[in-house]
Amino acid sequence: MHRLTIRELAALLACLTLMPATTRAAELIPGRCHMGSCSWFSLEEKDLVGTAKAGALFKIVLKGWQSHHPDGNYGRKAPRQGGQARTSYVFCSKTKPALINRDVQGRWAAEYLPINATFGPPGVQETATTIYFAACHAIGAGNREDTTDLARRFGYPEQETERPEEKPITQPEDILKP
Repeated sequence: MHRLTIRELAALLACLTLMPATTRAAELIPGRCHMGSCSWFSLEEKDLVGTAKAGALFKIVLKGWQSHHPDGNYGRKAPRQGGQARTSYVFCSKTKPALINRDVQGRWAAEYLPINATFGPPGVQETATTIYFAACHAIGAGNREDTTDLARRFGYPEQETERPEEKPITQPEDILKP
């Protein structure tokens, strides 16, 4: 059994105190809409894997869907397709927030997220950032402006670059290493 150090406990408590209870497990959360398609996901499970001075690592199970809007009218309801479950990891951190998934070759890859960049997350990272806020703060971020507002509200430092330096990982737990 792993006993938490004072530093690890403080990091975990810091993450937990930032979590308002507005997102429930299995709630359908909209992701990014772009080029006639919208992504959707639900956070089915969330388990603490470990903590470090920089933050807390959680294993999450997501279900994902797509809806198609050929006319570009994203406000109009459309049937969703998908619903497959996948396992990911999220590193809840003020200094190096990240979503960790397997790449196309099956290797683990950390996608570092520019949570509080003045320009908001790049379009390609909007859904990843929304997943991060759902997992780390139990709140859905609907768009770039929401993301920037939430980042400030939760005290993320402003970032001038698009993302932190990337560090290769062989397993999700590697992100806990200094």
